[in-house]
Formats: sequence, C-alpha cells, structure tokens
Amino acid sequence: MVNDCAAVLLAGGQSSRMGRPKAWLEFGGRPLLAWLVERLLTVFPEALVVGAPGQDLPETPARVLRDEVPGQGPVGGLVVGLREAGHPFAFVASCDVPFLNPAVAEYLAHVCACYDVAVPEWEGRLHPVQAVYRTSVQPVLAEMLAAGIRRPIALFEQVRTCIVREEELRALDREGRTFLNVNTPEEYEAARREWDYWRSQ
Repeated sequence: MVNDCAAVLLAGGQSSRMGRPKAWLEFGGRPLLAWLVERLLTVFPEALVVGAPGQDLPETPARVLRDEVPGQGPVGGLVVGLREAGHPFAFVASCDVPFLNPAVAEYLAHVCACYDVAVPEWEGRLHPVQAVYRTSVQPVLAEMLAAGIRRPIALFEQVRTCIVREEELRALDREGRTFLNVNTPEEYEAARREWDYWRSQ
C-alpha cells in the first residue's frame, strides 16, 4: 500500500469513437470503471473518479468529482482530481485501460517521491494519463488550462519530471498491457477476448 498517494480515474471523455460510455463497458460481468477502482484500491488508500457534469457513472467505492467545465480533456480532469485528492501524490489514469497493472502504478508512485511527476514511456511514447503527479503541481495545470493548453505533456518542462523508461517497466509488465486502451468497438471486442483468456490463466 502506498499511503501517501491517491488514485484518480478520469472518466469524463466523450467516448465518441466507442459510441457509448467507456466507464460502463462490461468486463467480467461488471462495468470497467468498477473493476479499475477495485484494482487501484489494492495499492492506494483513496480513489477518486472525475466525470463530466451530469454524467451517469457506475457505482464504485470511489469519491465522484465533476469537471468544472466539460470538454477540457485530461488537463481539466487533472485540475479537479489533484485539487481534491487527500494525499500529496496522485496516480492518474483514464477509465479505458482494462489491463491496468497496479504494480506499475505502485512503482511510479515510489519513483515520484523525489519528483513532481513520474511519467512512463512505452514504445517511444509518454503516457501522461497513466502517471503519478505531486498534487502541488495543480496550480500550474490550472494556469495551463486558463491559457487554453490542454495537453498534460506541456507540464513536464515546467516541473521536476522523471521519465520512467520502458526497460524499467518491463520488469513489472513485460508486454506493456497496462497501456492498452480501448477507443473503438473493435478494440473493445479484441480486449474482451484477451480478457477472457487472461482471466482463465
């Protein structure tokens, strides 16, 4: 258990390519959001879900927050989630990653102890929506949002950021399944097939 870090799940996206809310996608007989909250509470003492205003969300043990202005992307969710988290750090993830690996999240939290952000890099790409943030960077993100900057990566040049390289992550998740997200019905069906196989092992 990482006692100084909360878990924040961003669920307020429009799911336009999926055609239906990702938080409600069924995996293992329950909504994906419920599964993710349950997984993250195995390593973090607090879970928060940031949804859009008026968005219908599955019931979970997490505290539900709402984006102040809809349609502002992950930075809008980060601003709300980091402000309300009751711990000095927060692991932040989207709600469309069915194979999210708590061991990776826990490792990032430990790395971030000496930084403001610990962001994983996989296959040459940074994953700012599966990273750990010191909650004190919230005002910087709020300034970015006010300036119309909606990409979390813009934060990394302004604060102490540790990029956690792929070779470190492979020791915890050899194939990087934690970074697989589902954006389309085809990706969802493929993930469900993989889920059924994964859960049967």
